[in-house]
Amino acid sequence: MATNLNTAKPKQKTLPEDVLRKEMEKAARSVKTDLVEVFIPDAYAAGLGSPVMFSVNGVRVEIPVGEKVKVPEAHALHVQRLMKGTVLTKNQKQLTPEEVYKD
Repeated sequence: MATNLNTAKPKQKTLPEDVLRKEMEKAARSVKTDLVEVFIPDAYAAGLGSPVMFSVNGVRVEIPVGEKVKVPEAHALHVQRLMKGTVLTKNQKQLTPEEVYKD
């Protein structure tokens, strides 16, 4: 029993690496998003870890607890959802947005 192997050459040509790199840089510039300042209070360190690590759409970030940092807007929204869902211990209270984002 003979096996038929596909020996046809690919119809699509591969672009040189420098051209691909330029196209990737162009695409990255076109999807640039606004940065938003976030702050994760120390009370969340036990529930979320320190630093808080997660990814949105394949982009991984690490946010230190207790420091204000700027992250893409999608990541900032995810941080807010994480803080809302965190279970704190009995002696810790869930912080209000005003307490979290005060100056």
